[in-house]
Order: sequence, then C-alpha cells, then structure tokens
Amino acid sequence: MTHRYWRQPLQARVTEFSAACLAIDRLVEHRPAASTPHQRPATYEKLNRQPGFIAFQLIKTPARPFA
Repeated sequence: MTHRYWRQPLQARVTEFSAACLAIDRLVEHRPAASTPHQRPATYEKLNRQPGFIAFQLIKTPARPFA
C-alpha cells in the first residue's frame, strides 16, 4: 500500500480547510497500540510524545462572501 503524506504547520492546514469552507468536526491523534510498550519501548515513548499522524473529520460550512 502506498501512503502519501506531507508535513506542514497545523495553522496552514486549518487555513486551507477554512478557505475550502470546511470546519474541523473531530480531530484524532493516533496513539500506539497497547502492545507496543512491550515490543518496542523506544517507539512507544516517542509516539506517545509526538504522534505521527493526525486524522481530521471535516464538515462543510456555508460559503462566506468576499470581503
């Protein structure tokens, strides 16, 4: 499976959502599985402090008139 990603500041991503008339309904920072600290303690510690993936659930908002 190919997964494409890019890194950008959260503010830039939220600005893009807003420009597309989208609002964040739910935000999830995925955490490591419960079995991870036993199998890979260093990875578990890092991902608990710095989640590597954020998922957004977006909702459509009314279009704003230009200022």
